[in-house]
Amino acid sequence: MKEKKYSIKKDFTLLALLLIPIAVAINFAGGQLASLLKLPLYLDTIGTIFVAMLCGPWVGGLAGLITNLVLGIANPIYIPFAIVNVAVGLVTGYLARKGMFANWWKWIISMVIMALASIITAAPIVVLMFGGITSSGTSLITATLMATGAGIWGAVISTELVFTVLDRIISFGITYLILRVVPERTLIKFSLGAAYIKTKKTAETVEEVTEADEDVDNL
Repeated sequence: MKEKKYSIKKDFTLLALLLIPIAVAINFAGGQLASLLKLPLYLDTIGTIFVAMLCGPWVGGLAGLITNLVLGIANPIYIPFAIVNVAVGLVTGYLARKGMFANWWKWIISMVIMALASIITAAPIVVLMFGGITSSGTSLITATLMATGAGIWGAVISTELVFTVLDRIISFGITYLILRVVPERTLIKFSLGAAYIKTKKTAETVEEVTEADEDVDNL
């Protein structure tokens, strides 16, 4: 079987573009819920993860960027964190291309990688731009750690490590449940959708059809 070729142009299909606003709406709803309830979670990357798993890294990154720009209208603090949501989309999309959502242990590895990518991009913003305290629910925990004598970097990274991992577990779990109910005939329309088809025979058929289409495009 030939290795499937990917390109930015092929990832941005009409269906993928139509899915971006849905992903942004999911992120917006999750982010606002976490903010209003002051939860020590973010819940603003569920849509980004979903679209990246189906359409690839570039579509996921764009969905993440648009999400934070939209959230920034209600709360400007979200705008600097756009880089975090973009990173979520890019990393998730590349993991999906490498088949890292094929079984449970790969899911666990993927969640850890996602959490690390988020912490690496978010921690400097929290510390350097906001002095360790933002409007998120995790700030109360960070402030408590700092009050006990912990350094600002240690307090922020410790808090982010725990709750970002938890946030990714919940986000991936919700995404998995959504993918479970998406019909196979819909999944095959996305560039990475065949990987989530439950019936092996159907997945193999999809790959054969995809390869045939690529051979026609190359003629």
